[in-house]
Amino acid sequence: MKELDNTTGTHYVFFADDLGIASVFQTLKSRLSEPCGQHVSLFYCSLNNQYNFQKELNLLQQHFPCQLFVIYHSKEFAGHCILQQDDIEAVINANTMPQMNFIISGNESFAHTIKESLIFLGIESIQIQEQYFSE
Repeated sequence: MKELDNTTGTHYVFFADDLGIASVFQTLKSRLSEPCGQHVSLFYCSLNNQYNFQKELNLLQQHFPCQLFVIYHSKEFAGHCILQQDDIEAVINANTMPQMNFIISGNESFAHTIKESLIFLGIESIQIQEQYFSE
C-alpha cells in the first residue's frame, strides 16, 4: 500500500452557486483524478434547492470517500445564497494538507460575498473561475 506524501498535497476548496457549478464541475473532477494527495471540498449553494449536479456529486463521493467533501447550502437572504462563516472555518481548520487553494465560481454578487468572507479569514490567494455559461 502506498503512503500519502503529506508534504506535497493540496486541498482544493470550491465555492459554487447554481450558475457556477457547471463551470467548476470539470475542474473538480480533474482534481480528484490526480494522483493521491489531493483533497477537494465543495460548498454548493442553490437558491431553489435543485442542486443540478447532486447525482454526479453523490457518485463522486462514493468513488472518492476520503478525498471529496460536499456541503450543500440553500440559505437565502435578499436573493443571494449565504454561507455560514463557521462552516468555512470548519473546513479550513480540519485541513490536513500543506497547501490550500480556494476557487469561487458563480454570479458576481456570490463571488464577491465569498471572496470577502475568505479575506476576512485571512485568505488572500483566491481564484475566481471563469463562467462558461451565463444566466
